[in-house]
Amino acid sequence: MILRSAITLACAAITCFACRLSPEPRQGEECGVIMKLPSAVGRFIGEAGEISKIERETLPSDTEMARMNYHTAGFSARERNLATVTIVLSGAERRSIHRPEVCLSGQGWKVLDAQTIRVPVSSGGEISVRDLLIEKPVTLDDGGRRALRAHYVYWFVGSDVTTPSHWTRIWLSARDGIFRNVNHRWAYPAVMALVTDNFQPHEVGQKKRNSEETLSMITNLVRDLAPTFQKDLFAFPMGTETAAMP
Repeated sequence: MILRSAITLACAAITCFACRLSPEPRQGEECGVIMKLPSAVGRFIGEAGEISKIERETLPSDTEMARMNYHTAGFSARERNLATVTIVLSGAERRSIHRPEVCLSGQGWKVLDAQTIRVPVSSGGEISVRDLLIEKPVTLDDGGRRALRAHYVYWFVGSDVTTPSHWTRIWLSARDGIFRNVNHRWAYPAVMALVTDNFQPHEVGQKKRNSEETLSMITNLVRDLAPTFQKDLFAFPMGTETAAMP
């Protein structure tokens, strides 16, 4: 039970820091996403995820959020895959999206590795995303301690630009505000899934997966899921700018 709730707790903590000190969107500024995740995508079935009390109280009242817990349908725990997807959309207040690395560290996760990868999407083209391999110790129901690892994959979506880099997002905000008169209303999609090869299926409610298999599962989900909510992927190609700065 402790392990199965780890993803939701981590996502909730991170999204509390998702919007601070960013440029203020102009009234009516169009965002680059729709705030609705599908109930089914590929082999996955989605169930609405809970937005925690701390998220609602910490983030500005006009912040929009969508969360879905996805699982492969019709399989026992030994064959099931699980992943949590969250989208945070900034509101009109001045807020910024912090680097998730900082927030994860504050919640006890240690970043073991980080990389920027390109993910082909089912509608055509590809997007760049940031992948973090993270780890923290957890206490089991029997009192034992074990290392829990996960992959946390995220990227940022503006009005008509996309980047996996927090620093590039800041630069795009400044550049487009000056030269294009565009003040991006940034969205922050993220996907998290546990690495389960050192746990039994009954302990985590899903199949055993090593790090590579977990990342592959996430990227396959992003491939089919991103075109359902990210507007510039609805009908590729469009004028999307992707930047892969770390």
